[in-house]
Amino acid sequence: MANSLQLATDFLLFEQIRQPDPAARAALGEAAARLSAVGQLHRFLCDHDGVATVDLEAFLAELCGLVAHSTGLTCTGDTDPATLPGAVAQQLAIAINELAMNAAKHGYRSGQPGSLHVECRRDNGRLRVTVSDHGRGLGQGFSPDRTHGLGMSILQAIVRQLHATLEAGDDHGARFTITLPLGAEVARVSRSFAPVDREP
Repeated sequence: MANSLQLATDFLLFEQIRQPDPAARAALGEAAARLSAVGQLHRFLCDHDGVATVDLEAFLAELCGLVAHSTGLTCTGDTDPATLPGAVAQQLAIAINELAMNAAKHGYRSGQPGSLHVECRRDNGRLRVTVSDHGRGLGQGFSPDRTHGLGMSILQAIVRQLHATLEAGDDHGARFTITLPLGAEVARVSRSFAPVDREP
């Protein structure tokens, strides 16, 4: 699958070069960057596929290196000692990767160096995963529930699957916190990212 994603990325980049319209070139470039990041993440997740439990500290350190490579951001991590079901760790990796791509795209101006910090803290049977940057912030009135981009839709789907909560705000940049229960019940998560039905 990763090779297919790389091939698709190359096709998009080729079309981007040929495209005369600036908006179309930007859209193709964004799609290519997302596919490239997904391909790298796929390889990382395959290495942990079928693993019963994951040491969070080692997992986060490897993930931060991947995020730094795929986004160009300086990515650091800090975590309390914890083990997670492999399926849960994979879902968190996807969520963190989406937030990293969002920070790289919206938090910092093009070409501006940026940083991302991932912090995992145990709290009375829960795990709080906070992803923060030092970019331009989310802006007044931002709410994940009212944001319908692809990345935020994927993030919201993962939060539902993990029976978690999501908080977002500005704190010298954008700050997102996912809080999930530490327990066997969250090990049985699906891989569906179908949008939640909304009330009319």
